[in-house]
Amino acid sequence: MNRSSLLLALPVVFFFSALCGCAGSAFPLKASDRVVCLGDSITDGCTYPQIIGQALKEVGKPVPTVICSGVASDTAAQMADRLDATVLAYKPTVVTFSAGTNDSSRGVTPEKYEASLRDVIRRVKATNAAMVLLTPCIINPRTDGDAAAQQQAKERAEAAEKVIAEYEKVIRKVAAEEGLPVAENNALMRQAREQGKEVMSGDGIHPNYFGQSLMARSILDAMGYTAVPLPTEFTPRLFPGVVREWKMRLAPAGDDKKPQVLNEKAVLELKPESEGWKTYTLPDPPPDAKPTAEDWWEQERRNGFGCRLEQEIGKGPIQAVAVVESPAARKAFINTGVGISIVWLNGTKIHEQGAKWTGFHAGKERIPVELKQGKNTIAVEINGGQFFLSVTDKMVWEDDLKDER
Repeated sequence: MNRSSLLLALPVVFFFSALCGCAGSAFPLKASDRVVCLGDSITDGCTYPQIIGQALKEVGKPVPTVICSGVASDTAAQMADRLDATVLAYKPTVVTFSAGTNDSSRGVTPEKYEASLRDVIRRVKATNAAMVLLTPCIINPRTDGDAAAQQQAKERAEAAEKVIAEYEKVIRKVAAEEGLPVAENNALMRQAREQGKEVMSGDGIHPNYFGQSLMARSILDAMGYTAVPLPTEFTPRLFPGVVREWKMRLAPAGDDKKPQVLNEKAVLELKPESEGWKTYTLPDPPPDAKPTAEDWWEQERRNGFGCRLEQEIGKGPIQAVAVVESPAARKAFINTGVGISIVWLNGTKIHEQGAKWTGFHAGKERIPVELKQGKNTIAVEINGGQFFLSVTDKMVWEDDLKDER
């Protein structure tokens, strides 16, 4: 990727007093700050949050803790509903807000979008945290299907972008009234598209790596970091506390001939050293194709997601067991990502995923636990082809990630 293509930033530098205490000073970030990125699936993939941290680190700027709080399929109203649990619980200094794609496809009016946005802003401001409002991403037609399907996709995308334009007006009006900076994400994406650059993936609604980098660019610019270049090579790292060694098997059939649910009886009967169990080690081995981290699945592999469950274990619910050694009894957090539906620790169920989708990203659940001295057995049920689980001493483990870059 041409580095200059990543520096399409509009000449906008915003000033904001909430962090620095005085008007007219650039939006400064300190190493002690926490930036929580609130959004939908575009954020849930946790790419632009990592780009921001790496960009600041590479030029020697203070690197804040950057936390992903994206949940796929969320509208602005759904983000407002989960704000306390998935944003304010992390005690942010700054909250970035990115919403609009799902709202536009579900008939959310600009008025309702504005009401949700104002609700989020009011509650964030009540904690004395600052905010950055991203203009929504562009929407392209899907690239698959026959000519008729592509024409329909083109018409849908054009209609959605008209709604997005109305949301952008709302964002600008509210930002002006509330004294908040606007990250010019939509303008950067439109400019790149007009130049013939590929910004979105084939589905037309999720940015590719270049599109994600433009989101990071817009946020950095909105904070006054226009001179900070984006990384020439994206280098996502293994997340702290990833549990690396697992024993796994497909869930055996129960009395009803359906895959056995990991209940108390089943947990007691697990014998992961017996025949039929396979060892699964993280991180996954690099694929033969040797993709760069600009490939999202390669990013996830490097972050410590298990992405080869169907190839290595098979299709269907999976039972997995790991042992975590602790030198002393201590409080900790078990952090889950996509795929983890039930978690047992030392024979006690500590988490079960409900019907409500809570996201893909690592740490979508951060479960407080007490580890005993010595061996601690974690048993989980996994549904789907990917999973993530880590054990950390702190809830906001991203504090440690920034120091490892």
